[in-house]
Amino acid sequence: MSMASTMVASVPVFGRMFKLEGEPELHDINAWPAAMIMASFIWFSVAVLLGISMPLTQMLGLDASLFYTAVTAHGAAMAFPYVFQLMMGVGLHRAAGCLGKPLTGWLPAAAFWCMNIGGILFTIAILMGLKISYAVMYPLPIVGVETGQWSMTSVVIGFTGIAGILLTVILLYPVLTIKLMFFGKEREELVLSRRTLGDPGMLGMAMAAFVLLIMGMPLLIVASAVLLALYHIIPFAWVGWATDPLVFQFVFYIFAHNLMEAMAIMVISAVYATLPLYLADGTRKLYSTKAANLALWILLLTSVTSFFHHFYTMFPALPSALSYHGNIMSWGTAIGAAITIFTVAMTIIKHGLRPEAGIMAVLMGFTLYILDGASAIVTSNVAFSFQLHGTMWQAGHTMAVLIAMSMMWMGVLLHHYPVLTGRVLDPMRGKWFVILFTVGAIGVSYAFLAAGAAGMPRRFASWNQEGWMIYGYLILFFGLCLALSMVIFLIDVSKARRIGEGVVASPPKAAPAE
Repeated sequence: MSMASTMVASVPVFGRMFKLEGEPELHDINAWPAAMIMASFIWFSVAVLLGISMPLTQMLGLDASLFYTAVTAHGAAMAFPYVFQLMMGVGLHRAAGCLGKPLTGWLPAAAFWCMNIGGILFTIAILMGLKISYAVMYPLPIVGVETGQWSMTSVVIGFTGIAGILLTVILLYPVLTIKLMFFGKEREELVLSRRTLGDPGMLGMAMAAFVLLIMGMPLLIVASAVLLALYHIIPFAWVGWATDPLVFQFVFYIFAHNLMEAMAIMVISAVYATLPLYLADGTRKLYSTKAANLALWILLLTSVTSFFHHFYTMFPALPSALSYHGNIMSWGTAIGAAITIFTVAMTIIKHGLRPEAGIMAVLMGFTLYILDGASAIVTSNVAFSFQLHGTMWQAGHTMAVLIAMSMMWMGVLLHHYPVLTGRVLDPMRGKWFVILFTVGAIGVSYAFLAAGAAGMPRRFASWNQEGWMIYGYLILFFGLCLALSMVIFLIDVSKARRIGEGVVASPPKAAPAE
């Protein structure tokens, strides 16, 4: 057994869910993805508990510092160790099975360990008092030290953790994907469903890898310089260029915005790859491959420079030309989304659909992503942004993106699970997971948007002002629906049976890795 498969088997509770019991010859494409997926659900379990604790701290009148710790830790666990790592694990498994190339060696191991050790260090820093938002705006972390809100040690530990995460996201994962796509030799026994770069199911993966690598490199350079100064390896005077708020904010948002866009392109690519496998007439083809590829290219070209919409209300104030460029390009992404909706809808209308849990999770996540796109169009408008950017509307947009992506990737995971583990899942539990997750995800998303429209500030520890607590109750209710759906999902994977041991669900008729 490989180190990855041994590690998965040795982890209590979660290891049982993703233990490799399938064909031994497939371990080279299954082991590290299984480890990444297992770790992502450990992080998600933590994120769910922290998410539920946030409204509870408000309702029970607990100390405000507990709320800020919970909201920071929730975001830290949700964004990268859960959503990105889930995408990384499922996406790499998908690519390896389509290209017939193994996921072995130091590169997938480094990606796994840097992500998870980085997440642990960042969590330790948060528990030590570091309370920064997704937008790590310099010099905010240092200001917190100067005002006595947290220690310099927590900043160093936190930035070390962030560095590990960024190393995975910006360098290790893209390089690993590019290596799979363009280098190495195919092994026939690993080919589960051959695809080429001309296939929209693979094109999006290649696009996303290059976007992360190119758009993230400036931030990696700046963050490396800051980290060296924090370690006292070089004087702070040498990195003044990197700590200038103008430089730091621009490189951060060029990366952060394009990270979300790259993840969107990748998951849309996964939708294009998975949908044909569940068509009722067995066609296994999209309505139009050309339209699907066109949508991916439009999404890429419009999203790259729409990051200017993050600066409407923040220092530095942009020239109006760049603000409206960001506005126009943000709206331009809707063209790619519209073509995607058309392609998906026409494929289902023309060929019919087998409504199994995996594809329904993919489609419900896609629906939430489109609904959230409408809220993003609103807040990417220059005028509306000044009203909504500092409210729960924007927090709801961020949260909805992450939940929608996670639901789509969980749907793809349900499709891959038999090949990944050699076990099959219960269709009824899968059905209830999809129903509850959909209700919870859409409900909590609109609760956030309604709170923002009512003027409720984000990252605000006093919801009882202005009658805002009603939104807290809604967030808690729908959050509990999400939590219950995850309990059902985890029970399902923990009780999955080996293929052939019992009739739980019909094994896929075709190679399930696409």
